[in-house]
Amino acid sequence: MALIKELCKIPSLPKIIWDRIQTNIIWWYNKILKRSHIEHRTFIVGCGHSGTSLLLAILGSHSRIFAVPYESGLFKKSARRIKFILKKLDNKMISLGKRHWVEKTPKHIYYIEKILKLVPSARIVLIIRDGRDVAMSIKTRTKKFEKGIRRWVKDNKAGQQFWDHPQLLKIKYEDIIEDFQKTISLILNFIGENYESDVEQFHKKPKKFYSEIISKPESVHGKNHDQYRNWQINQKLFDGRGKWKHEMSEEEKIIFKNKAGPMLNEYDYTKDNEW
Repeated sequence: MALIKELCKIPSLPKIIWDRIQTNIIWWYNKILKRSHIEHRTFIVGCGHSGTSLLLAILGSHSRIFAVPYESGLFKKSARRIKFILKKLDNKMISLGKRHWVEKTPKHIYYIEKILKLVPSARIVLIIRDGRDVAMSIKTRTKKFEKGIRRWVKDNKAGQQFWDHPQLLKIKYEDIIEDFQKTISLILNFIGENYESDVEQFHKKPKKFYSEIISKPESVHGKNHDQYRNWQINQKLFDGRGKWKHEMSEEEKIIFKNKAGPMLNEYDYTKDNEW
């Protein structure tokens, strides 16, 4: 392996070409020697502010899983580029001594069909959350309440058509809070891994998914938002359910009912009839 890397440093071609050559050689080297289960790839999708980052942080604390520490936006790219990046992630996983990698890009909820086509063995975990909490979270970030409602409806509609696909598992953020072990065990079993108690201590393993800084910023807006997100995923599991009850005005409740009430009912978030 060391010899392969040295040979790939020969500077007779542009770096981008040698990077592609090296990536492919190393990938095939690992594939031929069966050094790892290269096909173990999982994608987390869902409407933003639904707990996708939390789930990535939890799964990334598993001893066999490499959590990709950034949103790749992979499936917005060409098929050729996708295949190349998949190999780079495989190589990174193997270099870390892992057997599985998990990537999180919420907007991939619009690319589920493409994921299944280009990664036939993929596992997809789709997470949903009470739209009222999502809308208020997006409002906190953007100061645009109705934008959060539209995004929740549109994103979830895009994913709903795949709920029954055997390679997709739908979960709720609320299930993680209500029964952590049962829900995470379900997810791990779905992607082919066993439950480990270490995942319960996910906050103890420093993560720099969005920023090199882990401390809480003074504001969640603008340039501070990535630092705030990074601080959040390094905290203990906290209950973010029902925050809308203390934050949503009566006028906003009416707006939400009119624009997203039917979907909220369909997703079984109004069984307590509480508004």
